[in-house]
Amino acid sequence: MASQNKEEEKKKVKKLQKSYFDVLGICCTSEVPIIENILKSLDGVKEYSVIVPSRTVIVVHDSLLISPFQIAKALNQARLEANVRVNGETNFKNKWPSPFAVVSGILLLLSFLKFVYSPLRWVAVAAVAAGIYPILAKAFASIRRLRLDINILVIITVIATLAMQDFMEAAAVVFLFTIADWLETRASYRATAVMQSLMSLAPQKAIIAETGEEVEVDEVKVSTVVAVKAGETIPIDGIVVDGNCEVDEKTLTGEAFPVPKQKDSSVWAGTINLN
Repeated sequence: MASQNKEEEKKKVKKLQKSYFDVLGICCTSEVPIIENILKSLDGVKEYSVIVPSRTVIVVHDSLLISPFQIAKALNQARLEANVRVNGETNFKNKWPSPFAVVSGILLLLSFLKFVYSPLRWVAVAAVAAGIYPILAKAFASIRRLRLDINILVIITVIATLAMQDFMEAAAVVFLFTIADWLETRASYRATAVMQSLMSLAPQKAIIAETGEEVEVDEVKVSTVVAVKAGETIPIDGIVVDGNCEVDEKTLTGEAFPVPKQKDSSVWAGTINLN
């Protein structure tokens, strides 16, 4: 009877899947409540975590009830530009600014010739029209969800500037905002790539201290005690519950010397237990 219950528990565990999503629509913490509300409403979603700096969303879900692509589709209904990250790896596709930013920038440069030929001042209006669409789409999605974010503030600024007939200033706001958004996305992907390379150093299996059983890291539950011998790599983030040791953390923090650890000290996946 006990073995049958264990088999049923294992089947339940196997249904759970951890999926990673690159969500380009995350520009600040204001998007976190939007994402949380969307994920809460989805059947089969068990746990989730939103990492703003790297624009990453991690979701633990029942794969029989909802697929990663269905989750991405739900996020994209809010214009969050979500993509499923395959095999936990990130791939930065936008190596160059978007066509909206490029065209807006070229037209903005042309508008500077208004000092030579005054009718060219109207080219700045075209620069605004060329680059405003991505901002407008995100602002509209936020308005639908009754949320105030940076995109709405930029739209208000552009409208006010156009009303004062400061066309070049309005074009500059649109161009600089789209470029800044692209640079932020590029930086966040680099940070994510670094973290992924560090996490790849961590072992994929852990040893349960109580039973000595070797299990997949993804199957380790909260409050489970894991055994790590001298010379082994720590498989998951955690807290020392027994014993003293020194840990090599240079792959994570750059610290040249071993860091002493004792009871209640924090340890990180990918670092090495020296003794």
